[in-house]
Amino acid sequence: MKDYEQQIARLQNQIAELSEQLELLEMEHRAYNDQRQRRLSYLSSREILDLLVARQGRNGSMATIKRWADSGYLGEVVDERDCFPLLESKQGNKRFLYPRDDVYRFLYEKGMLCPAFDILDRVQLIVPTGNRGALVTSINREEDRFRYQVQLEETGEVVEAVAETDLILP
Repeated sequence: MKDYEQQIARLQNQIAELSEQLELLEMEHRAYNDQRQRRLSYLSSREILDLLVARQGRNGSMATIKRWADSGYLGEVVDERDCFPLLESKQGNKRFLYPRDDVYRFLYEKGMLCPAFDILDRVQLIVPTGNRGALVTSINREEDRFRYQVQLEETGEVVEAVAETDLILP
């Protein structure tokens, strides 16, 4: 004869243990997502160097980044392993992170993050129907990219928030 009470008690204990494990796992998952989201507001030294290569076409060095950080130009430096323990960290003794806004501001002020076009430059706006002549009327910096306001030469229409990739020189 089966011992129903014992089997029921055993299953209830398993359910309680698994429910507790599920709750802990869900909490860790939320913490992981939170850390991943907060990590987006920081740049590592490697990411800064990659940005310089992409925007300026020139290589920098880790020593330069360290010197800028020691001088306080890159904002408050944080250790990746201390601030984001749940995220997969890269190899190396220390992984320093710098606030994204401070880095972009510094690089922009230093002239290392500059727009491809200037105000009053004649450009061609790339549209699906063909290129149209335009004049750059304003430039806005959005992190590491620039958005342009252009005025079309044919109609005088003002086009807002044009990406740099949508403009070419005539």
